[in-house]
Amino acid sequence: MPILRISVMVILLVGSVLVQVTALQSIQLFGAAPDLVLLVVILGGIWLQPEVAVGFGFVGGLLIDLLGLAPLGLSALSFTVAAYLTVRIREYFSYGLPIEALLLGFVTLVGLGTNALVGTLFGEGTLGNPDLVRTLVLVPIYNALLALIALPLASRLYLGLGNPGYR
Repeated sequence: MPILRISVMVILLVGSVLVQVTALQSIQLFGAAPDLVLLVVILGGIWLQPEVAVGFGFVGGLLIDLLGLAPLGLSALSFTVAAYLTVRIREYFSYGLPIEALLLGFVTLVGLGTNALVGTLFGEGTLGNPDLVRTLVLVPIYNALLALIALPLASRLYLGLGNPGYR
C-alpha cells in the first residue's frame, strides 16, 4: 500500500504543478494566488512516511525550480523545510479541521518566508519586493481556505487506500 499512496501523491504533485504554472499564474485575487504545490507538499508531510515526505517536498520544489519560476534549488529548499516542519507537527493535524487549516496556513507562511530569505541570499532581492507582505499574508490565507476542502478530500482518499498509519 505505501507504493500506491506515494503514486497518488506524485500524481497530485504533478497535477498541482501543472495547474499552478498554467492557470494560477494568470488568475490572482488581490495580487496573489494560492500555492497549490506547497499545499500538496504539506498534505504529503501529513500522510507519507517522514523520509518520503521530506523527499516529496524537495521534488515538488525542484519541479517548480526546473520550470523556471525560481532559481534552481530555491523552491526545493523552502518546500523541503515546509515538509520537514509538517512532519514535526503532524500529530497536531488531528485536532479538527479549523486547527488543521490554521496549521497548514502557518506552514505555508514558513515555507514562503524561507523562500524570501534564501531568495535574498541568492540575489533575488525578494525581501526588497514591495509585494512581499501581500504575498506573505494572502497566500497562507488562500492555502488555509483551500485546506478546508483539501484536507477532508485527502482524508477520504487515504482512508480508501488503506490505513495511512502516519496521521
